[in-house]
Amino acid sequence: MSLVRINEQIIEGINAGKESSFSALYDGYYSYLCVYATTYVFDTDEAKEIVNDVFVNIWNSRGQLSFPIHNYLLRSVQNRCLNHIRTLHTRERVLDEYREELLAFQEEFCAKDDDPLQFLEIEELKSQVSRVIDSLSARCSLVFRKYLYEGMSPQEIADEQGMSVNTVRVHIKNAMDRIKSRLGSLAGLLLLFVYGRL
Repeated sequence: MSLVRINEQIIEGINAGKESSFSALYDGYYSYLCVYATTYVFDTDEAKEIVNDVFVNIWNSRGQLSFPIHNYLLRSVQNRCLNHIRTLHTRERVLDEYREELLAFQEEFCAKDDDPLQFLEIEELKSQVSRVIDSLSARCSLVFRKYLYEGMSPQEIADEQGMSVNTVRVHIKNAMDRIKSRLGSLAGLLLLFVYGRL
């Protein structure tokens, strides 16, 4: 993923109201910023909306922009992602303890200054997670595979396997704890994002 080089003349052009300069900035940064936002909000559609909002604000702020603009764009996206996560935290009905835990960690991660793009080795993550799941007890591994890979709810797994939903939740929590212990908390978050569990 490469960025188109944005020079000072482009920023001066935006400040002067040149749509061609704005288009150059948009085309040069849009995809990059969408990936950047996705690492925070874990939702590609929401990430695109956030990035578009940032560009609307850039255009509305023309005349006040300064060069270089790279860090300003990243900070603007990060701040809007943080606002989005905090809104979810206060507005959304949390469905289960895992979602609550993930939202809390998501907010904490977004508030940090770390570069999230360094964590995007998804295929390697999948491979490492698979090895951790293989190391679980047979029943725990079975339950977690159904939860993660097949998208089954704890209740559906309980009904299918003839066990209590609380037992299923314990297996899922144990598996998540093992993954976070072996690979780190962010790996657990990315894992659920990759498999559509967020």
